Amino acid sequence: MEKTGTEFVEPRKHDLLEHLRDCLDDVCDRLAVKFGLFDRAGRPRKAFIVDSLLRFSCLGCLRKALTQMRMHDDVDLLYREIHDFTVNLLSGALMCSLVGENLRVCCEGRSDYGVVDVAVKPSGFGAIIEANASLVIVEVKTGRGISLAQLFRYLMDHPNAILIVWRVSMRQVFTLKGESLENLLCMYISSAITRGLKLLNGEVAGCNHSLDFNESAAVSNPQKILDGFFEGLAESLPRAVSAVVEALREVGACRLR
Repeated sequence: MEKTGTEFVEPRKHDLLEHLRDCLDDVCDRLAVKFGLFDRAGRPRKAFIVDSLLRFSCLGCLRKALTQMRMHDDVDLLYREIHDFTVNLLSGALMCSLVGENLRVCCEGRSDYGVVDVAVKPSGFGAIIEANASLVIVEVKTGRGISLAQLFRYLMDHPNAILIVWRVSMRQVFTLKGESLENLLCMYISSAITRGLKLLNGEVAGCNHSLDFNESAAVSNPQKILDGFFEGLAESLPRAVSAVVEALREVGACRLR
């Protein structure tokens, strides 16, 4: 607790987290300059930099990641179409389910419906559901890969959010609650800052680890991919929607009128 005069004042809950986020933001800006990591609009590629800082414990690997970043997206367009299809279907299913909860719902953040109880906003990674001053974030994974570093990056931006991960092909849905992970998140950010500062200060030794930046993402058997995807989608979509509804009930957004 902080002392002011003769009174003790309870510090704000997220002071440390906010300070660490500011420090990490500064480190990312400096790394972007050092390694020339800017997008076409001239903005630092902070998401990529943060993911790399969280992912690689070896400084040699970290330097390779930042200097050998794949600039061109060579992912097969079938994967992208599958992901977009899933996000659109999820948004529609959430609309139907939440209306069934007697809530005023809008999609894509449109304001022409007046005051709403829940806003469902599709995004590049899934969907963001805003309700009762709370956030529920759904991360859609249509492949088998998953990155905890990426999930923690979402919680850095929204530390009080409930994060639902939907692994379509694996028929899996699980939840991360930002509030309960705040201490771990602070430690995670601290480690990323330390690595970034060491890299900026040139404290990096070479390593013999191999990072595969050229792995082919082309689909060799589209029939197998689509069959597995549609089966997993039909089986796990109701679970994903139920997880969102349950999360909204937890924050007091879903109340039958």
